[in-house]
Amino acid sequence: MNKRIATYLLLSALLGTSGSATEKEFTEGFEFLPSSVNTADSVSGISLIGEKVVFSRNDSTYYAEQDSASFDLINYESAQNWNDKAIGQTTYDTTTSTLYYSADGKLYSVVLNPEKKQSPKALTIQGVTNLRHEFENTSIASRNWRYKERDTVKIYNPAIANGGTRIYFSAEIEGGLGGKDIWFIDKIEGKNNKWSKPQNISKIGKAANDTTSAPTNAINSASNEDHPFLVNDSTILFSSDRQASLSGWNLYSAQIETGAEAKLLPDEINSNADDKAIVETDRSLYVLSNRNGVDQIFSPFPFHVSKIDEELLADVAAVEPEENPTQGNEMAENLSSSNSNNSKGKEKEKRGSQPESGQEGNTYTLYFKFSQDILIDDYDKEIKEVVAYINQFPDNRFLICGHTDHIGSKSYNQKLSVRRAKKVYDLLIEKGINKKQLKYKGYGSTQPKVKEAVSQEDLQKNRRVEIIKVDK
Repeated sequence: MNKRIATYLLLSALLGTSGSATEKEFTEGFEFLPSSVNTADSVSGISLIGEKVVFSRNDSTYYAEQDSASFDLINYESAQNWNDKAIGQTTYDTTTSTLYYSADGKLYSVVLNPEKKQSPKALTIQGVTNLRHEFENTSIASRNWRYKERDTVKIYNPAIANGGTRIYFSAEIEGGLGGKDIWFIDKIEGKNNKWSKPQNISKIGKAANDTTSAPTNAINSASNEDHPFLVNDSTILFSSDRQASLSGWNLYSAQIETGAEAKLLPDEINSNADDKAIVETDRSLYVLSNRNGVDQIFSPFPFHVSKIDEELLADVAAVEPEENPTQGNEMAENLSSSNSNNSKGKEKEKRGSQPESGQEGNTYTLYFKFSQDILIDDYDKEIKEVVAYINQFPDNRFLICGHTDHIGSKSYNQKLSVRRAKKVYDLLIEKGINKKQLKYKGYGSTQPKVKEAVSQEDLQKNRRVEIIKVDK
């Protein structure tokens, strides 16, 4: 599929302008993996300057090119033509070649001139910066002297919009819905680098005296919102740690209008880690996430069968599984589903060799079918037993850990383990378990129950989900 078309189809699906079929077409063919520009250090923001992706790391800012042959980022270099003390994401106004960024809780602008390094200037924002007050209750009050108040509002992660006349950002300002909210300021016409008083994004389209509450699924919430990114000035992508999130921080999209509903982006983009920012280019999507333990950039990579997997599948397809059950493969059934009526290459399960689900110590284990997120035993019975087990400990939290066998690509097994864990997570919530008690994570094939498994019986023991009671 053409990369630009694939990106457009995905983004259209995310923003509700296309059906789920196109979303499925993209997400089944791609997966988000760490970008080659990552290091062991944490990335604090991601944004765009023209066609280049910009990111901050170790209080320095870098440009990266998009590889024309893939979706990954390449050839990154330090931004030398401006004062690179930005913290978090930057934003670029193409009409004036002006870059805006946050440092020390303040917003700055700098004109990017390739021939001469320019000095950044702090934005003057009504009601926030350069506030002056008269002295009161002192001997000098009668002289009408004024003093400058120290700026107390901290502003982060700006995003330019409306042809450079509006900036969205995150901040914790009095009058917000709680925690950090998404706010915006407008440029004051005729005033050099002066901007209007911040307004909460929930006020867009409302009369000044309108005091109605924001809807439950609004852009801002009683939790935190951060890292806004604008698409065509009409749609906002952002992160939030609200209750609807899969874990801590996840990514959302919403139309910027009165009563707009924020929608959680699909699981193929979000994860069970902290997903903090997303940007869209004319070629791709890039996500800032700590799904590998540190905040890094993740790029979409085509999901394909490697040469070794193709050879393995050929071997599996050539032998009846009953005659050679050791050829079990976590990838085989999904990748050969188009030939599902052919018994070759598919596991024929022997009930006598299946492990039994059940509790052992603080762990309850469920076993899954070959290359699927389907339990080998009766769903309803198994989940009821798990619910009864969890209900014995209403004050404890439970970690739901997904696992696979070792055969197949690491990336496929990782995704399969997450699907299995999330399936159990969703079923438990459906049965009334409080989601605050639960957290799920996929471990791929990294934690086998039976190491170096060869027989079908041992391989099956590794295709599991463990529900582990965590100490209070």
